[in-house]
Amino acid sequence: MLIAQQYRNVAFTDVPADLDESSLRAFFLSRQVYRRTRYVVARNEDRQALVEVVKASEDALFVDVAEVRVLATPDETVLVDRPEIDTAIPSQLLRVALDLADAPRCVVVRGRYGHVNFILDPVPRRVHVLDVAPPWPAKLVDQVRRVLDTAEELPATELVPEVVDLEGMAASKPAGHYLLPCRGGGITVPGAEVSYLDEVPPEADWLLVGCARSRAIHDHFYPDRAPGLTQIDMCPAALAAARPLPPGEARLTKCCLLEEHIETRGDTVVVPWGASFGQVSGGLAAASDLAEQRRTAAENGTSEQNRTDGDSPATGEPRTTEASPTTGKPRTTEERREDRT
Repeated sequence: MLIAQQYRNVAFTDVPADLDESSLRAFFLSRQVYRRTRYVVARNEDRQALVEVVKASEDALFVDVAEVRVLATPDETVLVDRPEIDTAIPSQLLRVALDLADAPRCVVVRGRYGHVNFILDPVPRRVHVLDVAPPWPAKLVDQVRRVLDTAEELPATELVPEVVDLEGMAASKPAGHYLLPCRGGGITVPGAEVSYLDEVPPEADWLLVGCARSRAIHDHFYPDRAPGLTQIDMCPAALAAARPLPPGEARLTKCCLLEEHIETRGDTVVVPWGASFGQVSGGLAAASDLAEQRRTAAENGTSEQNRTDGDSPATGEPRTTEASPTTGKPRTTEERREDRT
């Protein structure tokens, strides 16, 4: 997959020549180009081709072309006008290519501000994002979508939402009385009484819809009810662990047992329940890299059964990272240890 790192390296120009390889080579070898130009979308009427130019030097403002490579022919290239797309964002370019039925090898996008960029031979990093709802929209999925819309440095990543309906989970195990973590989620269970754990209601014979943290809080306030409590585990990380992923893909989810750090557990990256945008950005970057590692391993036939790249090579335990408050990128356990010394 190829995307120009900066769209200022991409020229978009009409050429008075055929778009076959020999004509394009002759045309560009006879001309000078701006020293920052590396790729040219060459257009003749309603046809386009993608060309890479190798410059003799970059010393002057305009320089001679030493070599010409045709990366995509007119039959392999399509131009799409999408004024809402920021062509500096790889994942936005990927979204355009994936939206096209029978997209050719090269999709050229003329987007916001009239800027032009391209995506050649797209191979997305597929990251499943598992969250629970209500509230709607599912918060982590929504956060990831917003991060992807501005992630200039993140390689082209495809979001695959996996939203588990908590109301459906509750209905799958009928009860007369449900205890939910809090009222803020807006969960309703028709025909049943509903109480909220954060309000510490009077003890009753209820079914808890909650995670390990909810169970711990429940057992603290209602120790006599703890031994016989029935529970539906709604922890996204626990739900993710029970759902297999296709080879070459990764997952991002959340867990309220994490407070400040990010963990990689096999094929899944886990961020705190109330993750900031910096933590979500760091977790998404880790999940995107993990998806690429898993895709490469799947293509090479490498076994991932014993240990994934997300596990510590020394212990096999989940790798723990923390998002930098300034960059949003993951920091390793070792870096955080150095911060405390």
